[in-house]
Amino acid sequence: MPPLPRIAVDAMGGDGGPSVTVPAAVALSREAQCAHLLLVGDESAIRPLLPAHAHGIEVVHAAERLSPDDSLSDVLRRRPDSSMRRALLLLGEGRADAVVSAGDTAALMALSRLVLDMVPGVERPAICKALAGVEGPFWMLDLGANLACTPVQLHQFALMGTLLARHAGGVAAPRTGLLNIGTESGKGPELQNQAAALMSADPAVDYIGFIEGNVLFDGRADVVVADGFAGNIALKSIEGAARMAGHLLRGWFDALNPLERAGMSLARGKLQRLRHDLNPQRYNGASFVGLSGVVVKSHGSADQEGFGSAIAQAALEVTGRVHERLEAALASGAPEE
Repeated sequence: MPPLPRIAVDAMGGDGGPSVTVPAAVALSREAQCAHLLLVGDESAIRPLLPAHAHGIEVVHAAERLSPDDSLSDVLRRRPDSSMRRALLLLGEGRADAVVSAGDTAALMALSRLVLDMVPGVERPAICKALAGVEGPFWMLDLGANLACTPVQLHQFALMGTLLARHAGGVAAPRTGLLNIGTESGKGPELQNQAAALMSADPAVDYIGFIEGNVLFDGRADVVVADGFAGNIALKSIEGAARMAGHLLRGWFDALNPLERAGMSLARGKLQRLRHDLNPQRYNGASFVGLSGVVVKSHGSADQEGFGSAIAQAALEVTGRVHERLEAALASGAPEE
């Protein structure tokens, strides 16, 4: 049996800090046992939250914690022993196979670029996230790392998303669509049309054409490629629509009379299944693809289940050897098997 992936966890990151990250790590270690976890941060804050015998978990002390108010200059130059930086250094030094952090996205990307190399041949890293669709999850990138992109970079995003969906998501033959304002050939900006030509000519990408925002969840594509500007707007719109739907459902349920509530109790099992399927915590964790190591960004407000999902995502990427396969595919110029 191969050794478990070693995941360095920025225990101080996110809105809840150790109160969320440490219990999530403990629960994942007990239930899934999919990784060896290195909790990086203030040992005095982490140790009291660990059980007496925490199997598969060790603590790596880091004296500093990044604040959302820290400038990138502070992050890069004045916080040498932050938990986020220490976790990334463990990855860069080969003492960890992946990093998971719920800290600031810009800080995590800046430090990742400082500590880690890029996969040879990749011009820019991209943020990629799995989203729940009608026929299962689909992967979308870039979600904000690169506001302006070239056709070559969008083509590289397509290849990276394909490998992530296949080797971390279990999709045998991922279909890739390019986000655009229409589906007709020649529609939209020149950037999208040039990128579409590159994807169409690449046998390593199963390119199905342009895809519009109103059909993202229909199951037409397993990978959706966008520049970071459009991708981030799409993601924030999705998150806002989900909150609005939740608000409307709660209001509808609160307005039911006792007889209606009694009738609803008969469908409790189906309602619980719907709640499980729509729970965004199941898909928490955005991957920084294109780097020479696995880095997964958890949402800052993730709960324990959500943060555990991000750790599990990192473990899947390590065992799937996503960045190694990307390097091999770019080096050979041939379809990756």
